[in-house]
Amino acid sequence: MIGTGEMVVLLALPFAACVVFIGVHAYLGIHVLRRQIIFADLALAQLSALGATVAFALGHPPTSLAGFAYTFGFTALGAVLLAMSRSLARRVGQEAFIGILYVVATALTVIVVDRLPQGAEHVKAMLVGSILTVEAADLEKFAVLYGALGGFLWLARRPIVALSETGAPAGGRAMVWDFLFYLSFGLAVTSSVAAAGVLLVFCFLIIPAVIGSLFAGRIAPQLAIGWVVGAVASALGLLGAFELDLPTGAALVVAFALALVFAGLVKYLAWGDAAERRAHRRRAARAVAGCAAALLLASSLWLMAAPEADQPLLDALEAVTGIGPMPFLSDGERTAFVDAVRDEQRYRAEVERLNRLEQASRYQGPALGADEVRRLASYMQSFNEMQRGERFVQATLRARARLRARWYVGVPLAILVLAAGALLLGVPGILLPRARTRLYSSG
Repeated sequence: MIGTGEMVVLLALPFAACVVFIGVHAYLGIHVLRRQIIFADLALAQLSALGATVAFALGHPPTSLAGFAYTFGFTALGAVLLAMSRSLARRVGQEAFIGILYVVATALTVIVVDRLPQGAEHVKAMLVGSILTVEAADLEKFAVLYGALGGFLWLARRPIVALSETGAPAGGRAMVWDFLFYLSFGLAVTSSVAAAGVLLVFCFLIIPAVIGSLFAGRIAPQLAIGWVVGAVASALGLLGAFELDLPTGAALVVAFALALVFAGLVKYLAWGDAAERRAHRRRAARAVAGCAAALLLASSLWLMAAPEADQPLLDALEAVTGIGPMPFLSDGERTAFVDAVRDEQRYRAEVERLNRLEQASRYQGPALGADEVRRLASYMQSFNEMQRGERFVQATLRARARLRARWYVGVPLAILVLAAGALLLGVPGILLPRARTRLYSSG
Protein backbone atom coordinates (compact mmCIF):
# COMPACT_ATOMS: atom_id res chain seq x y z
CA MET A 1 0.00 0.00 0.00
CA ILE A 2 1.16 3.56 -0.70
CA GLY A 3 1.65 5.62 2.42
CA THR A 4 0.51 9.17 3.03
CA GLY A 5 3.93 10.58 2.23
CA GLU A 6 4.11 8.87 -1.16
CA MET A 7 0.56 10.00 -1.95
CA VAL A 8 1.42 13.63 -1.16
CA VAL A 9 4.51 13.46 -3.36
CA LEU A 10 2.52 11.89 -6.21
CA LEU A 11 -0.34 14.43 -6.10
CA ALA A 12 1.58 17.60 -5.19
CA LEU A 13 2.52 18.62 -8.74
CA PRO A 14 -0.93 17.88 -10.26
CA PHE A 15 -2.57 19.86 -7.45
CA ALA A 16 -0.19 22.78 -7.98
CA ALA A 17 -0.96 22.69 -11.72
CA CYS A 18 -4.72 22.81 -10.95
CA VAL A 19 -4.21 25.83 -8.69
CA VAL A 20 -2.16 27.63 -11.36
CA PHE A 21 -4.78 26.92 -14.03
CA ILE A 22 -7.64 28.07 -11.82
CA GLY A 23 -5.80 31.29 -10.98
CA VAL A 24 -6.36 32.72 -14.47
CA HIS A 25 -9.28 30.60 -15.70
CA ALA A 26 -11.54 31.70 -12.85
CA TYR A 27 -10.98 35.37 -13.76
CA LEU A 28 -11.62 34.67 -17.44
CA GLY A 29 -14.72 32.71 -16.44
CA ILE A 30 -16.16 35.73 -14.62
CA HIS A 31 -15.89 37.74 -17.84
CA VAL A 32 -17.39 34.85 -19.83
CA LEU A 33 -20.42 34.88 -17.52
CA ARG A 34 -20.80 38.65 -17.73
CA ARG A 35 -20.57 38.58 -21.52
CA GLN A 36 -23.00 35.60 -21.63
CA ILE A 37 -20.70 33.57 -23.89
CA ILE A 38 -20.66 30.45 -21.72
CA PHE A 39 -19.45 28.06 -24.40
CA ALA A 40 -16.65 30.27 -25.74
CA ASP A 41 -14.22 28.21 -23.68
CA LEU A 42 -15.44 24.96 -25.22
CA ALA A 43 -15.18 26.45 -28.70
CA LEU A 44 -11.61 27.68 -28.12
CA ALA A 45 -10.66 24.43 -26.39
CA GLN A 46 -12.01 22.44 -29.34
CA LEU A 47 -10.04 24.63 -31.74
CA SER A 48 -6.99 24.01 -29.58
CA ALA A 49 -7.66 20.27 -29.77
CA LEU A 50 -8.04 20.58 -33.55
CA GLY A 51 -4.63 22.27 -33.76
CA ALA A 52 -3.06 19.56 -31.60
CA THR A 53 -4.69 16.88 -33.77
CA VAL A 54 -3.36 18.45 -36.97
CA ALA A 55 0.11 18.67 -35.41
CA PHE A 56 -0.12 15.03 -34.35
CA ALA A 57 -1.21 14.01 -37.86
CA LEU A 58 1.85 15.81 -39.27
CA GLY A 59 4.17 13.98 -36.90
CA HIS A 60 4.67 16.63 -34.21
CA PRO A 61 4.14 15.66 -30.55
CA PRO A 62 1.47 17.89 -28.95
CA THR A 63 3.96 19.04 -26.27
CA SER A 64 6.64 20.07 -28.80
CA LEU A 65 7.21 23.64 -29.97
CA ALA A 66 5.70 22.87 -33.37
CA GLY A 67 2.70 21.23 -31.70
CA PHE A 68 2.18 24.30 -29.51
CA ALA A 69 2.48 26.56 -32.57
CA TYR A 70 -0.25 24.66 -34.43
CA THR A 71 -2.45 24.61 -31.36
CA PHE A 72 -2.06 28.29 -30.65
CA GLY A 73 -2.49 29.20 -34.32
CA PHE A 74 -5.91 27.58 -34.49
CA THR A 75 -6.89 29.13 -31.16
CA ALA A 76 -5.76 32.59 -32.31
CA LEU A 77 -7.96 32.17 -35.40
CA GLY A 78 -10.85 31.44 -33.05
CA ALA A 79 -10.04 34.58 -31.06
CA VAL A 80 -10.25 36.66 -34.25
CA LEU A 81 -13.61 35.14 -35.18
CA LEU A 82 -15.02 35.65 -31.67
CA ALA A 83 -13.89 39.28 -31.60
CA MET A 84 -15.51 39.91 -34.99
CA SER A 85 -18.73 38.15 -34.00
CA ARG A 86 -19.59 40.80 -31.38
CA SER A 87 -20.69 43.24 -34.10
CA LEU A 88 -23.30 40.68 -35.23
CA ALA A 89 -24.40 39.74 -31.73
CA ARG A 90 -27.26 42.24 -31.58
CA ARG A 91 -28.96 40.66 -34.56
CA VAL A 92 -28.42 36.96 -33.90
CA GLY A 93 -26.67 36.53 -30.56
CA GLN A 94 -23.00 35.71 -30.04
CA GLU A 95 -23.75 32.27 -28.61
CA ALA A 96 -25.01 31.16 -32.03
CA PHE A 97 -21.63 31.92 -33.62
CA ILE A 98 -19.82 30.24 -30.74
CA GLY A 99 -21.93 27.11 -31.21
CA ILE A 100 -21.22 27.07 -34.95
CA LEU A 101 -17.50 27.50 -34.27
CA TYR A 102 -17.53 24.60 -31.81
CA VAL A 103 -19.45 22.28 -34.15
CA VAL A 104 -17.19 23.03 -37.12
CA ALA A 105 -14.03 22.57 -35.03
CA THR A 106 -15.37 19.25 -33.71
CA ALA A 107 -16.28 18.04 -37.20
CA LEU A 108 -12.83 18.91 -38.55
CA THR A 109 -11.21 17.14 -35.60
CA VAL A 110 -13.24 14.01 -36.37
CA ILE A 111 -12.20 14.17 -40.04
CA VAL A 112 -8.51 14.44 -39.14
CA VAL A 113 -8.72 11.78 -36.41
CA ASP A 114 -10.39 9.36 -38.81
CA ARG A 115 -7.13 9.25 -40.80
CA LEU A 116 -4.91 8.54 -37.78
CA PRO A 117 -3.99 5.00 -36.68
CA GLN A 118 -4.32 5.95 -32.98
CA GLY A 119 -7.11 8.46 -33.38
CA ALA A 120 -9.35 7.16 -30.58
CA GLU A 121 -6.55 7.34 -28.01
CA HIS A 122 -5.67 10.86 -29.15
CA VAL A 123 -9.29 12.02 -28.77
CA LYS A 124 -9.47 10.50 -25.28
CA ALA A 125 -6.24 12.28 -24.31
CA MET A 126 -7.63 15.59 -25.58
CA LEU A 127 -10.86 15.15 -23.62
CA VAL A 128 -9.55 14.05 -20.22
CA GLY A 129 -5.90 15.12 -20.38
CA SER A 130 -3.10 13.63 -18.29
CA ILE A 131 -2.65 16.00 -15.39
CA LEU A 132 -1.01 13.28 -13.27
CA THR A 133 1.99 13.35 -15.60
CA VAL A 134 2.77 17.03 -14.95
CA GLU A 135 6.43 17.43 -13.97
CA ALA A 136 8.31 20.18 -12.15
CA ALA A 137 9.61 21.67 -15.41
CA ASP A 138 6.06 21.80 -16.82
CA LEU A 139 4.81 23.49 -13.65
CA GLU A 140 7.53 26.15 -13.92
CA LYS A 141 6.50 26.91 -17.51
CA PHE A 142 2.83 27.09 -16.51
CA ALA A 143 3.62 29.42 -13.62
CA VAL A 144 5.64 31.80 -15.84
CA LEU A 145 3.06 31.80 -18.63
CA TYR A 146 0.06 32.25 -16.34
CA GLY A 147 1.91 34.88 -14.31
CA ALA A 148 2.46 36.86 -17.52
CA LEU A 149 -1.18 36.37 -18.53
CA GLY A 150 -2.35 37.49 -15.11
CA GLY A 151 -0.14 40.58 -15.33
CA PHE A 152 -1.56 41.50 -18.74
CA LEU A 153 -5.15 40.98 -17.58
CA TRP A 154 -4.47 43.16 -14.53
CA LEU A 155 -3.01 45.98 -16.64
CA ALA A 156 -5.85 45.73 -19.17
CA ARG A 157 -8.57 45.28 -16.58
CA ARG A 158 -10.33 48.62 -17.19
CA PRO A 159 -11.11 48.26 -20.91
CA ILE A 160 -11.80 44.50 -20.59
CA VAL A 161 -14.15 45.02 -17.63
CA ALA A 162 -15.85 47.89 -19.45
CA LEU A 163 -16.54 45.68 -22.47
CA SER A 164 -17.84 42.89 -20.24
CA GLU A 165 -20.09 45.27 -18.27
CA THR A 166 -21.48 47.46 -21.03
CA GLY A 167 -21.56 45.01 -23.92
CA ALA A 168 -20.60 47.79 -26.31
CA PRO A 169 -20.52 46.81 -29.98
CA ALA A 170 -17.08 45.99 -31.30
CA GLY A 171 -15.53 48.70 -33.41
CA GLY A 172 -12.18 50.47 -33.48
CA ARG A 173 -10.39 50.24 -30.16
CA ALA A 174 -13.16 48.09 -28.65
CA MET A 175 -12.54 45.36 -31.21
CA VAL A 176 -8.81 45.49 -30.51
CA TRP A 177 -9.36 45.01 -26.77
CA ASP A 178 -11.86 42.26 -27.51
CA PHE A 179 -9.31 40.50 -29.67
CA LEU A 180 -6.62 40.82 -26.98
CA PHE A 181 -9.02 39.41 -24.40
CA TYR A 182 -9.87 36.41 -26.57
CA LEU A 183 -6.21 35.95 -27.51
CA SER A 184 -5.20 35.78 -23.84
CA PHE A 185 -8.19 33.49 -23.31
CA GLY A 186 -6.98 31.27 -26.15
CA LEU A 187 -3.41 31.23 -24.84
CA ALA A 188 -4.64 30.07 -21.43
CA VAL A 189 -6.76 27.36 -23.03
CA THR A 190 -3.99 26.25 -25.39
CA SER A 191 -1.47 25.80 -22.59
CA SER A 192 -3.88 23.93 -20.31
CA VAL A 193 -5.76 21.59 -22.68
CA ALA A 194 -2.76 19.31 -23.30
CA ALA A 195 -2.31 18.74 -19.56
CA ALA A 196 -5.89 18.96 -18.24
CA GLY A 197 -8.08 18.09 -21.24
CA VAL A 198 -11.03 19.91 -22.78
CA LEU A 199 -13.59 18.88 -20.15
CA LEU A 200 -11.52 19.84 -17.12
CA VAL A 201 -10.45 23.16 -18.66
CA PHE A 202 -14.14 24.02 -19.11
CA CYS A 203 -14.73 23.22 -15.43
CA PHE A 204 -11.76 25.37 -14.37
CA LEU A 205 -13.21 28.26 -16.32
CA ILE A 206 -16.93 28.11 -15.54
CA ILE A 207 -17.62 26.39 -12.22
CA PRO A 208 -15.45 28.55 -9.87
CA ALA A 209 -16.82 31.66 -11.59
CA VAL A 210 -20.42 30.47 -11.22
CA ILE A 211 -19.93 29.68 -7.53
CA GLY A 212 -18.31 33.07 -6.93
CA SER A 213 -21.21 34.79 -8.71
CA LEU A 214 -23.72 33.00 -6.47
CA PHE A 215 -22.37 34.70 -3.34
CA ALA A 216 -20.95 38.04 -4.54
CA GLY A 217 -21.66 40.74 -7.08
CA ARG A 218 -18.22 42.34 -7.49
CA ILE A 219 -15.32 40.77 -9.36
CA ALA A 220 -12.81 40.74 -6.47
CA PRO A 221 -14.91 38.66 -4.00
CA GLN A 222 -16.17 36.47 -6.85
CA LEU A 223 -12.57 35.72 -7.77
CA ALA A 224 -11.54 35.01 -4.17
CA ILE A 225 -14.44 32.58 -3.68
CA GLY A 226 -13.72 30.91 -7.01
CA TRP A 227 -10.04 30.42 -6.16
CA VAL A 228 -10.79 28.86 -2.76
CA VAL A 229 -13.54 26.56 -4.07
CA GLY A 230 -11.43 25.57 -7.07
CA ALA A 231 -8.47 24.63 -4.89
CA VAL A 232 -10.63 22.59 -2.50
CA ALA A 233 -12.45 20.81 -5.36
CA SER A 234 -9.11 20.02 -7.04
CA ALA A 235 -7.71 18.52 -3.83
CA LEU A 236 -10.83 16.41 -3.25
CA GLY A 237 -10.95 15.27 -6.88
CA LEU A 238 -7.31 14.18 -6.87
CA LEU A 239 -7.72 12.36 -3.56
CA GLY A 240 -10.89 10.65 -4.78
CA ALA A 241 -9.20 9.54 -8.00
CA PHE A 242 -6.27 8.17 -6.02
CA GLU A 243 -8.29 6.35 -3.36
CA LEU A 244 -10.93 4.93 -5.73
CA ASP A 245 -8.56 4.28 -8.66
CA LEU A 246 -10.55 6.48 -11.04
CA PRO A 247 -9.49 8.43 -14.16
CA THR A 248 -8.06 11.65 -12.77
CA GLY A 249 -9.59 14.09 -15.24
CA ALA A 250 -13.08 12.61 -14.96
CA ALA A 251 -12.83 12.49 -11.15
CA LEU A 252 -11.86 16.18 -11.05
CA VAL A 253 -14.81 17.11 -13.27
CA VAL A 254 -17.17 15.25 -10.93
CA ALA A 255 -15.58 16.94 -7.89
CA PHE A 256 -16.16 20.38 -9.42
CA ALA A 257 -19.76 19.44 -10.27
CA LEU A 258 -20.37 18.31 -6.67
CA ALA A 259 -18.85 21.57 -5.41
CA LEU A 260 -21.33 23.48 -7.58
CA VAL A 261 -24.25 21.39 -6.26
CA PHE A 262 -23.14 21.95 -2.67
CA ALA A 263 -22.75 25.70 -3.24
CA GLY A 264 -26.21 25.85 -4.82
CA LEU A 265 -27.75 24.06 -1.83
CA VAL A 266 -25.99 26.40 0.60
CA LYS A 267 -27.19 29.42 -1.36
CA TYR A 268 -30.75 28.15 -1.56
CA LEU A 269 -31.19 26.74 1.95
CA ALA A 270 -28.90 28.83 4.15
CA TRP A 271 -28.71 32.26 2.48
CA GLY A 272 -31.03 35.24 2.84
CA ASP A 273 -33.29 36.29 5.70
CA ALA A 274 -35.05 33.86 8.05
CA ALA A 275 -38.41 33.91 6.21
CA GLU A 276 -36.75 33.27 2.86
CA ARG A 277 -34.70 30.39 4.27
CA ARG A 278 -37.82 28.78 5.77
CA ALA A 279 -39.71 29.09 2.49
CA HIS A 280 -36.83 27.57 0.55
CA ARG A 281 -36.51 24.67 2.99
CA ARG A 282 -40.23 23.93 2.71
CA ARG A 283 -39.97 23.88 -1.07
CA ALA A 284 -36.90 21.65 -0.89
CA ALA A 285 -38.71 19.26 1.49
CA ARG A 286 -41.67 19.09 -0.89
CA ALA A 287 -39.38 18.44 -3.84
CA VAL A 288 -37.46 15.69 -2.06
CA ALA A 289 -40.66 14.03 -0.81
CA GLY A 290 -42.24 14.25 -4.26
CA CYS A 291 -39.20 12.78 -5.99
CA ALA A 292 -38.95 9.95 -3.45
CA ALA A 293 -42.65 9.14 -3.83
CA ALA A 294 -42.43 9.20 -7.63
CA LEU A 295 -39.40 6.89 -7.62
CA LEU A 296 -41.04 4.43 -5.23
CA LEU A 297 -44.30 4.43 -7.20
CA ALA A 298 -42.43 3.92 -10.49
CA SER A 299 -40.39 1.11 -8.93
CA SER A 300 -43.49 -0.68 -7.65
CA LEU A 301 -45.21 -0.42 -11.03
CA TRP A 302 -42.05 -1.59 -12.80
CA LEU A 303 -41.79 -4.58 -10.43
CA MET A 304 -45.35 -5.58 -11.26
CA ALA A 305 -44.89 -5.07 -15.00
CA ALA A 306 -41.40 -6.57 -15.46
CA PRO A 307 -40.28 -8.43 -12.32
CA GLU A 308 -37.34 -10.17 -14.03
CA ALA A 309 -35.90 -6.94 -15.43
CA ASP A 310 -33.37 -4.71 -13.63
CA GLN A 311 -34.81 -3.14 -10.48
CA PRO A 312 -32.18 -0.56 -9.39
CA LEU A 313 -34.23 1.06 -6.62
CA LEU A 314 -35.27 -2.29 -5.20
CA ASP A 315 -31.63 -3.40 -5.32
CA ALA A 316 -30.65 -0.34 -3.31
CA LEU A 317 -33.41 -0.93 -0.74
CA GLU A 318 -32.35 -4.56 -0.35
CA ALA A 319 -28.71 -3.50 0.10
CA VAL A 320 -29.65 -0.93 2.77
CA THR A 321 -32.09 -3.12 4.69
CA GLY A 322 -30.19 -6.39 4.21
CA ILE A 323 -33.43 -8.27 3.51
CA GLY A 324 -32.63 -9.51 0.04
CA PRO A 325 -34.71 -12.05 -1.90
CA MET A 326 -34.54 -14.73 0.83
CA PRO A 327 -38.26 -14.78 1.84
CA PHE A 328 -39.27 -15.78 -1.70
CA LEU A 329 -36.66 -18.50 -2.31
CA SER A 330 -36.84 -22.20 -1.50
CA ASP A 331 -34.38 -23.78 0.93
CA GLY A 332 -32.10 -25.01 -1.85
CA GLU A 333 -32.22 -21.64 -3.61
CA ARG A 334 -31.37 -19.83 -0.37
CA THR A 335 -28.32 -22.04 0.08
CA ALA A 336 -27.19 -21.39 -3.50
CA PHE A 337 -27.70 -17.64 -3.08
CA VAL A 338 -25.72 -17.50 0.18
CA ASP A 339 -22.89 -19.53 -1.38
CA ALA A 340 -22.80 -17.24 -4.41
CA VAL A 341 -22.58 -14.12 -2.22
CA ARG A 342 -19.82 -15.66 -0.10
CA ASP A 343 -17.78 -16.83 -3.09
CA GLU A 344 -18.13 -13.47 -4.86
CA GLN A 345 -16.78 -11.68 -1.78
CA ARG A 346 -13.89 -14.15 -1.58
CA TYR A 347 -12.96 -13.64 -5.24
CA ARG A 348 -13.24 -9.88 -4.85
CA ALA A 349 -10.89 -9.99 -1.87
CA GLU A 350 -8.37 -11.95 -3.94
CA VAL A 351 -8.53 -9.39 -6.76
CA GLU A 352 -8.00 -6.55 -4.30
CA ARG A 353 -5.06 -8.38 -2.73
CA LEU A 354 -3.43 -8.87 -6.14
CA ASN A 355 -4.07 -5.22 -6.99
CA ARG A 356 -2.35 -4.11 -3.79
CA LEU A 357 0.58 -6.40 -4.55
CA GLU A 358 0.97 -4.96 -8.03
CA GLN A 359 0.70 -1.36 -6.79
CA ALA A 360 3.23 -1.98 -4.03
CA SER A 361 5.68 -3.34 -6.60
CA ARG A 362 5.33 -0.13 -8.63
CA TYR A 363 5.77 2.38 -5.83
CA GLN A 364 7.85 0.57 -3.21
CA GLY A 365 9.89 -2.58 -2.78
CA PRO A 366 11.34 -4.74 -5.60
CA ALA A 367 9.69 -4.48 -9.00
CA LEU A 368 7.95 -7.53 -10.41
CA GLY A 369 9.40 -9.28 -13.42
CA ALA A 370 7.58 -9.64 -16.73
CA ASP A 371 6.58 -13.25 -15.99
CA GLU A 372 5.26 -12.31 -12.55
CA VAL A 373 3.22 -9.45 -14.00
CA ARG A 374 1.69 -11.76 -16.61
CA ARG A 375 0.93 -14.34 -13.94
CA LEU A 376 -0.78 -11.71 -11.77
CA ALA A 377 -2.82 -10.49 -14.73
CA SER A 378 -3.91 -14.06 -15.50
CA TYR A 379 -4.94 -14.66 -11.88
CA MET A 380 -6.88 -11.39 -11.75
CA GLN A 381 -8.68 -12.19 -15.00
CA SER A 382 -9.64 -15.63 -13.68
CA PHE A 383 -10.93 -14.22 -10.39
CA ASN A 384 -12.88 -11.50 -12.23
CA GLU A 385 -14.55 -14.11 -14.44
CA MET A 386 -15.47 -16.19 -11.39
CA GLN A 387 -16.93 -13.05 -9.77
CA ARG A 388 -19.09 -12.49 -12.82
CA GLY A 389 -20.28 -16.10 -12.63
CA GLU A 390 -21.32 -15.74 -8.99
CA ARG A 391 -23.08 -12.45 -9.74
CA PHE A 392 -24.96 -14.20 -12.56
CA VAL A 393 -26.17 -16.86 -10.11
CA GLN A 394 -27.34 -14.14 -7.70
CA ALA A 395 -29.12 -12.23 -10.48
CA THR A 396 -30.91 -15.38 -11.68
CA LEU A 397 -32.14 -16.27 -8.19
CA ARG A 398 -33.09 -12.68 -7.43
CA ALA A 399 -35.15 -12.47 -10.64
CA ARG A 400 -36.88 -15.73 -9.70
CA ALA A 401 -37.74 -14.33 -6.25
CA ARG A 402 -39.09 -11.10 -7.68
CA LEU A 403 -41.28 -12.97 -10.12
CA ARG A 404 -42.91 -14.62 -7.11
CA ALA A 405 -43.03 -11.36 -5.10
CA ARG A 406 -44.33 -9.01 -7.79
CA TRP A 407 -47.86 -8.77 -6.34
CA TYR A 408 -46.95 -9.28 -2.67
CA VAL A 409 -44.47 -6.38 -2.76
CA GLY A 410 -45.48 -4.21 -5.71
CA VAL A 411 -49.15 -3.68 -4.84
CA PRO A 412 -48.65 -2.84 -1.11
CA LEU A 413 -45.75 -0.53 -1.98
CA ALA A 414 -47.84 1.37 -4.55
CA ILE A 415 -50.73 1.72 -2.07
CA LEU A 416 -48.33 2.88 0.65
CA VAL A 417 -46.80 5.53 -1.61
CA LEU A 418 -50.19 6.85 -2.71
CA ALA A 419 -51.38 6.98 0.90
CA ALA A 420 -48.21 8.80 1.98
CA GLY A 421 -48.70 11.31 -0.85
CA ALA A 422 -52.27 11.97 0.24
CA LEU A 423 -51.11 12.38 3.83
CA LEU A 424 -48.41 14.88 2.82
CA LEU A 425 -50.98 16.96 0.96
CA GLY A 426 -52.91 17.23 4.20
CA VAL A 427 -50.00 18.45 6.35
CA PRO A 428 -50.17 22.30 6.58
CA GLY A 429 -46.41 22.81 6.50
CA ILE A 430 -45.97 20.68 3.38
CA LEU A 431 -49.30 21.35 1.66
CA LEU A 432 -48.88 22.43 -1.94
CA PRO A 433 -49.65 26.17 -2.39
CA ARG A 434 -52.53 25.73 -4.85
CA ALA A 435 -54.23 23.09 -2.70
CA ARG A 436 -53.85 25.28 0.40
CA THR A 437 -55.36 28.27 -1.45
CA ARG A 438 -58.37 26.23 -2.56
CA LEU A 439 -59.03 24.97 0.95
CA TYR A 440 -58.75 28.42 2.49
CA SER A 441 -60.99 30.04 -0.16
CA SER A 442 -63.64 27.32 0.16
CA GLY A 443 -63.63 27.68 3.97
